[in-house]
Amino acid sequence: MKFDVQVYTTQTSSRLTYAVDLVLGNILGLAYTITDSPYDGIPLINYSYDRSVGGIFIQPEGLLFQKGIRMQEIWVAHLDGTPLFFQQPPEAGFQLDIFSFAFYLVTRYEEYLTHERDEHERFVAESSLAYKHNFLDLPVVDIWAQRLGVTLKLLYPDLVIPEKKYDYLLTVDVDQPFKYRGRGLFRNLGGLFMDFVTDNEPGRRFKCMTGRMKDSYDTYAYINDIADKYNCPVLYFFTTGDRSRYDRNISPYKRCYKKLIRRLSKKHSVGLHSSYSSGNLPKLIVKEKEKLENVVQQKITKIRQHYLLLTLPYTFQAVEDTGIMEDYTLGHIREAGFRAGIARPFKFYDLSREEPSSLTIVPFQYADTTFQKYKRYDPAEAIESVSRLISRTKEVGGLFVSVWHNTSLTDKGEWKGWRRLFKYTLEEQQQSSIK
Repeated sequence: MKFDVQVYTTQTSSRLTYAVDLVLGNILGLAYTITDSPYDGIPLINYSYDRSVGGIFIQPEGLLFQKGIRMQEIWVAHLDGTPLFFQQPPEAGFQLDIFSFAFYLVTRYEEYLTHERDEHERFVAESSLAYKHNFLDLPVVDIWAQRLGVTLKLLYPDLVIPEKKYDYLLTVDVDQPFKYRGRGLFRNLGGLFMDFVTDNEPGRRFKCMTGRMKDSYDTYAYINDIADKYNCPVLYFFTTGDRSRYDRNISPYKRCYKKLIRRLSKKHSVGLHSSYSSGNLPKLIVKEKEKLENVVQQKITKIRQHYLLLTLPYTFQAVEDTGIMEDYTLGHIREAGFRAGIARPFKFYDLSREEPSSLTIVPFQYADTTFQKYKRYDPAEAIESVSRLISRTKEVGGLFVSVWHNTSLTDKGEWKGWRRLFKYTLEEQQQSSIK
């Protein structure tokens, strides 16, 4: 096999192999080899303590040859406005140990070290290095990997680095497929009574129950029309678990819900929106997955956890055990940005087992509730933030992923006016791809 670049090292580890593949293979698109005996005539990265070997000299920080999880000494600096850590000595050929830098951020190493969690036991953005040092809105791993590519080109002008194509994806979490439909006669009658008591539009519920009015949460035609207009692929995540305090879906075997899932799955990709109750339990996830597979009559390979529940490494271990190939949970709920410092899918590395996984992680840049519920932005403020995120994703040839809900696109109540952000996102991400 012909290699574009070689990495010289006197030590090997699963961490180093993973980090090299992430930076050189995934981000830069180069064929590479890791060797202790460099070849002549092939661009060289010298990842050792011996500068005399030649090539681009990067002195290992040490993280990639350690075992276990321990506190790391990190001092964040900035170069040309871009944050970096694991800085190199003056004699080095690059500004930082890019492989340790990428490994630390993408594996979410810091999330294994802190026990600060929110009310749903989720890692909080405010605990992250990126939040504390104000670079959560930058895909810093991509940026520094591309700068390594520039350095390689300067030293080896004949090296061809493929251009990475920017792309985008709309994901829709269907927590509650309908407001009234499929809820059963007794639940709707009880709700109808409360609507009369509280003067909460009882006529609307009755008309929806009798099929004379479209259900308020049935925004799927609007979603699909806008997505079609801006040529945006859509991935729907459907819930199939049992009802609980945090799971308010209806049974996937209810005629209206089954019909909806089948109709949308004919044109769009679908995945499992695993229940809050399933947690890190593979057996429950498999049960819910099989329910969805029975409805759509196709294999389900994608998942996003309800409430974005994620505990490393257990959640990803549980998902991998089910045979699911792609997880779309990674991202912050209270902040927008790049939780892993990267704007593209990547393989999960399990620090507890010290091995890479077959599970692909697809991070998202923002969720609708981040701006409306947690940041308390108005749509105009949200648009400013999304504009920057789209631009920075495009600059590194990444994948821009947004998270929406059918219930947030009703254009009523607390979500009045938020269709503006939805439409802006789909239009701007498409415009960015053709500029």
